[in-house]
Amino acid sequence: MLFPTTSFFFFFLCVFVGFWYVFRRSLDRRIFLIAASYVFYAFWDWRFCFLLLASTAANYGFGLLVGGNRDHVWRKTFMILSVVFNVLVLGFFKYYTIFAETSNGLLALHTSASFRLPVIYILLPVGISYFTFKCMSYVFDVYLCKMPTVRSFLDVMLYVSFFPQIASGPIVQASEFIPQIDKAVSSGIDPYEKPIEFDRATLLILSGLIKKMVFANFISTLLVDPVFSDLASAGPLAALFAALGYAVVIYCDFSGYSDMAIGIALLLGFDTPANFNRPYVSFSVTEFWKRWHITFSSWLKNYLYFSMGGSRFGTIRTLFALFFTMAIGGLWHGASVPFLVWGAMQGAALAIERAFGYGNTRSPRLPVAIAQTAGSFLFVVVSWLVFRARSLAEIGLFFRAVFPFLPGTQSAVDTSSSTASTSFIFSPVVLILVFIGLAMHAVPGSVRGHLSQAYRLLPLPVKGVCIALVLALISVVSMSGVAPFIYFSF
Repeated sequence: MLFPTTSFFFFFLCVFVGFWYVFRRSLDRRIFLIAASYVFYAFWDWRFCFLLLASTAANYGFGLLVGGNRDHVWRKTFMILSVVFNVLVLGFFKYYTIFAETSNGLLALHTSASFRLPVIYILLPVGISYFTFKCMSYVFDVYLCKMPTVRSFLDVMLYVSFFPQIASGPIVQASEFIPQIDKAVSSGIDPYEKPIEFDRATLLILSGLIKKMVFANFISTLLVDPVFSDLASAGPLAALFAALGYAVVIYCDFSGYSDMAIGIALLLGFDTPANFNRPYVSFSVTEFWKRWHITFSSWLKNYLYFSMGGSRFGTIRTLFALFFTMAIGGLWHGASVPFLVWGAMQGAALAIERAFGYGNTRSPRLPVAIAQTAGSFLFVVVSWLVFRARSLAEIGLFFRAVFPFLPGTQSAVDTSSSTASTSFIFSPVVLILVFIGLAMHAVPGSVRGHLSQAYRLLPLPVKGVCIALVLALISVVSMSGVAPFIYFSF
């Protein structure tokens, strides 16, 4: 069940009415939200609800063991066991098949033994990376004394399975979410209380719908997919424009999902940290990761980078920690060489910037600052090409399309078909959407704040008309059907 669908609208309408107007006790609301979250997850595959429950129960137990021991050795032992358990669960579903195939290939080359690992083609549970990271966050936060042990199993279940966040984040840390539960499930009992920020939630949901249904879907369908599906026939301009378009697509797709997830959670009384903050105006890769998928980068920083020593043990150790944190972050997305290369690119860039003291200071001179931002954006665009590629050969195809004059490349493009496809790719609609998709990063946060405040001051009937007009416009201009969100595959 995807957010921008009729089925989700009716599902959430039932959840909203049930949560605020049917169930009036905090315990009932906890149970109701958990049940709704499991129903939401069951729409993809009901069998994986048992995996979600088992993973939650195991980490709840680890949390009790970690929090219930004062002896540091035992606390650390149980924490490590929880890490091993979660890595094995995640590794089995995401990496076992490719591990078995690779291992069997190596065994066949180097030994005559008949032993081979069984190759099992496993269906990947939706959101397994996200709910596994949330499970680990709970145990880590108890171990690091960021929060006390949670005695209520229902609270841990709600944190792990909360439906706005389970499929594709944001990855809210346990110490941020669980303390909100009591307040959220007890709010609104007084009829004169205003427990939710309805205006803010509405603007976030509408923003997410526009990003996904208009920008991401149109640019992907009209530009990115046609070019990347036939790179051998693409000209340099088309390939470069498609790379630029994909940078807009992945931002609008993922930040659009995050906006909707934050808005939906807000309608249920839960405040979620921002996940994006105009990432393409970053002047360095270091700043980019403070603005892109903020909850993911915070998770890596708080639980992985710091566990490797962070910046506490000298420059070499810091550079090592930066590189391997991002390399592991790349593999978290999937067991493929492009993901590993993408993570290594990010880690190397962060390490180089740290080594030269570059990543935290924007030049006060405007021309230099513009050059910094352009250079960082160019790096990000190239890294997205690696991220999107299914193999290194596909990356090679892109660069041969961009640089056809290089030795070993040749252009075999049919002139007539190339001209027709180019005119289609460079249509005014696509050009405008890509331009606006990039230009939205240049709008300062203060301007957005003023526009949001102006909307809040409108009379309620006017707000209703505005919402209806935006939804009608999206319905008219959007394509039939809704493509899955890019990050659902992780």
